[in-house]
Amino acid sequence: MPERILKKINASILPQWKVCFFAALTVGLLAHLYKITNWLPNWDSLVFRYDPQNMIALGRWFLPVVCSFSSFYDLPFLNGIVAIVFHALAAVCICRILNVRKAVTAFLIGAVIVSFPTVTSVMMYNYVADGYSIAFFLSALAAFLMTREKPRYILAAVLIALSTGIYQAYITVTVMLILFRLIDEIVYHNTAFGTILKKSVRMLLAGILGMALYSVVLKVVLGVFSAELLDYQGINSSALLSGIDFLASLYVVRETFVKCFFDLSQGVNVYVVLNIFVLLFTLGYYLKYIVVNKVYRNPLNIFTVVALGVALVAGAGALAFVNAGIDYHNLMLMGYSVFYLFFLVLYERGTDAVEKHNCIKCWTVLLTAVAIIANQIVISNVSYHKAQMAYEKSYGILIRIADRIEQTPGAMDCEEILVIGALENSEEYSVNLTPDITGITDGYIIRADDETVGQSVLCSALNDYCDKDYEFVSEEEKKEIIQREEIKAMEKWPAQNCIRVVDNRIIIKLGTEGER
Repeated sequence: MPERILKKINASILPQWKVCFFAALTVGLLAHLYKITNWLPNWDSLVFRYDPQNMIALGRWFLPVVCSFSSFYDLPFLNGIVAIVFHALAAVCICRILNVRKAVTAFLIGAVIVSFPTVTSVMMYNYVADGYSIAFFLSALAAFLMTREKPRYILAAVLIALSTGIYQAYITVTVMLILFRLIDEIVYHNTAFGTILKKSVRMLLAGILGMALYSVVLKVVLGVFSAELLDYQGINSSALLSGIDFLASLYVVRETFVKCFFDLSQGVNVYVVLNIFVLLFTLGYYLKYIVVNKVYRNPLNIFTVVALGVALVAGAGALAFVNAGIDYHNLMLMGYSVFYLFFLVLYERGTDAVEKHNCIKCWTVLLTAVAIIANQIVISNVSYHKAQMAYEKSYGILIRIADRIEQTPGAMDCEEILVIGALENSEEYSVNLTPDITGITDGYIIRADDETVGQSVLCSALNDYCDKDYEFVSEEEKKEIIQREEIKAMEKWPAQNCIRVVDNRIIIKLGTEGER
């Protein structure tokens, strides 16, 4: 009977896993309720309000499959709840990977994961938030399958392929969790070098198998649909491994790590101060446990810990080694959340001989973690507030543009629209709250046309919000049209002649673009 099966399932779920899951749900609502109960679009949301997510040309062949279950609409509440739930499930997997025993540790892991700034960025791309959260869950589940007592490497490889087929950046989550588990085994369990080496080789082979499977499926799908990879974020060069530059990649990895946690460009702030304290405290205690557990007696284990520690920074930015020209924005940084786990597990790792010292350590971890969670909740809510302001002032501009179009002679009979340039203060795709939150801007969300991925934000917004049915002019036609003298003579928005009709097309000049 169903109730008996449900009782068995419930009995098999450890209390700390339940704490982790419901902590993630609760904190997830505190952090993201603003977003999931409001329509706060960004530029992509205006284009992909309804879209089948056919991202094969971006290498994301599994994305349309997982997104289809919650429809292809950008549904703030449904997609947002799905995203929170799957981040919570991934947090439970992390607790299992680390063999978390205490409810407090489980609570902190669930809360930190679901409020991590990357999740806020994911929520801003709400039309794929459900898919990306599933990718995160699959990547964590793959790491769990490879680190359990009886590993399931083949199944883990399949999950890696599926996760990468949704969004490539989540491969770093699997890498980081595995590296963390290996370091944890050496430092706290003094696992022999030979055992660590065997596990590492097997996990590496499983990862290679997963990526090979991803590549094979991608090639088949591209062939079936007669598609080609786009030149977006170096996707096409990455597939051919033609963008490899080791030194440049190391620079990207270093800069991304520093900017993610220690960006002082906007001055000293709570986020950076907390991260500096966490780094120093964690390094201090790990060095202490290396001494206490006498790991130093085995030079190979010391070498391995150091090597794995360096690999952590490289693993978090692993995609940079495939393509040094990649723009590592916040949406791709979920693997960096693993760095906090080293600090959080100190709550129950390595009991001090002196009870007073142990109490100080636990209270320090707990109070600092609560401060991190609270700060991340604040960052999320400030981000959504900025998103709301950007949307509202962009909507005002949109209505003004629509009104000007209606006043332009001949515009009512046009079916095509050509947008030249972009509004001032509309180019930024992130807002610097330390860290940068991708998907939000302090400016306008009506951005320049992007022919690379075939989208016109202004055209889509006019169609949806002003009940129009325009099509935007293709890239090749646009290149020829904007070279005409009559087009060059147009002034940019909001000048009187920034909108005109040419060849039965509405020309809107928001800025300069491609003129010679």
